[in-house]
Order: sequence, then C-alpha cells, then structure tokens
Amino acid sequence: MKISESTSYPHPVLAPWSTDISGAIFETKINYREELQSNQLSIHCQVTIDQPDILALIQNGSAIFGCFIRCQETGFRRLQRIGFPTGTHDFARGALLGRVQIRPIIWTIESISAYNPVGAHPEFSKAGGVDGGQILALGEEQIITVTRPPLPAIESIFEIRSSRDIPDGQFSIDAERNRITVTMDEATYRLVQELRQSNDDTRAVIMNALYSPILMEVLEQLGKRGYEPFEQYRWLHPFRARCELTNVDIKKLDKLNDAQKLLSRPFASLRRLIQSEGEQI
Repeated sequence: MKISESTSYPHPVLAPWSTDISGAIFETKINYREELQSNQLSIHCQVTIDQPDILALIQNGSAIFGCFIRCQETGFRRLQRIGFPTGTHDFARGALLGRVQIRPIIWTIESISAYNPVGAHPEFSKAGGVDGGQILALGEEQIITVTRPPLPAIESIFEIRSSRDIPDGQFSIDAERNRITVTMDEATYRLVQELRQSNDDTRAVIMNALYSPILMEVLEQLGKRGYEPFEQYRWLHPFRARCELTNVDIKKLDKLNDAQKLLSRPFASLRRLIQSEGEQI
C-alpha cells in the first residue's frame, strides 16, 4: 500500500490536509512501550472522530480503524487493525527497529452502496458506491524510534570457508547468503584460523586486514544494486545499521574510507600493537 498526502480518491476522504470533508476531526494519539529485554514493542491508540457518517460505519461494523505501519530497517509493512476508540497491539519480537512510520487509517471492510458524508465537498454531491477495502479517513503520519539492540561484532556477519578451487592468496565473496561468505585457498584459511587465536590487538589487526577489501567489495555491490536485493539475508540489518551509525551512504561511497569507518578505524589497533611490541624490547 502506497499512501501519499497528494493522492486523490473517487470518494471523499477525511484528512487534516484535505478539503474533501469539512467541519470534522479525525485525530489519533499514539503511545508506545518498549520491552528492552525481549526487544518487543506495543502501541496504544486513542482515536477522536466526530464525523457522524464514518463513525456510524465503524459502529455497525462496515468500517474499521487501524494503522499502516512501515519499518524500513526490518522490512515490516502492514495495515494493522487496532481497537476503536482505544486499542493496543503487541508486535512480534524484533518486528520493529529504528525508525517506524505509523499512519492512522479508517477503511471499509464491505461495500457501501451510497456514500455521501455530511460536510463533503460539492464535487462529491452525488452519492456513490464505495467498495470494501477503500480508505475513508487518513491521519497525520507519526514517527517513533524503537531502540536497537547492541550491534553484533562486524566479524559475526561473515563466514569464512576454504576451497581448493581458489588460487593461493585470493578469495571470493558471496553476499547472497544469510552471512557474507568469504572463500579462500586452504593455506590462507588455516593461517586465518590460527591468527584468530592471537591476543586481541594482533587478532584485530589481522582480521581488519582481511575484512577491509571484503567490505570494499560489499560496498561496491550495494552502491550498484542498493539494499533491496539483499533484504532477505540476515547480514543486511546489522550492516545497514552500522552504516547509519558511521554515516556511510551507499549512494555517495568513498570505499576505502567507508570500510575504515565500518571497522572502527583499524589502524588504532595497529598502533596499540606497535606500542606494545616496543615496550617488550
């Protein structure tokens, strides 16, 4: 469902920016509650509407109130029915994260043979039929921000594999999986696994050396194709969230610097390692 404040309808729609129906109010107060431990969200709506014809349709069950809810970060898009004049809805764990857009709506659930509400603009002077599933009233879109859980380590979105088909010192990347899969030759794979067991600074330097070109390649793919082709893969959410937090814009890429931002300035670990080695001499 695409809803725009510039959309015109063949029947009068009550909305604060529209002159289709005058002398009437449709307002919704929205409150929400987060359960941080369970990462769950509940919203509560309190509706005020004084347009008698629309109110009568709700009361006789021909129309209902709800909200069209969109969350780009999780891909959630739903027209959700909610109780009237007050109602609460609990969303599944993790269904909504970050920026959430909520648009109050009243819509028909059955056909209305003749619809000519009080206060309708003269252009709608003739009562016309309205099919089921049509919008009767729209409220102002409201935006809430749902707390994100801590982002996983960048390393957690990758999976490293070995293959005899990969030439020495090279690797391939497959981003169309739940984890970005990096395939390398067997000798390099064994070395990487050994270095993973090193102290924190040594491990950070080595892994950043590995991930820097990988991230540059991932950014290259995102810059060309956008986020949408990868929405179904679990690695995208934490990766996109990290891009937002570090001000990495895939439409305006500076791949070398952006990869360093995503790795939290990898040369900081190298500097600490050099300092530590110098103290031991």
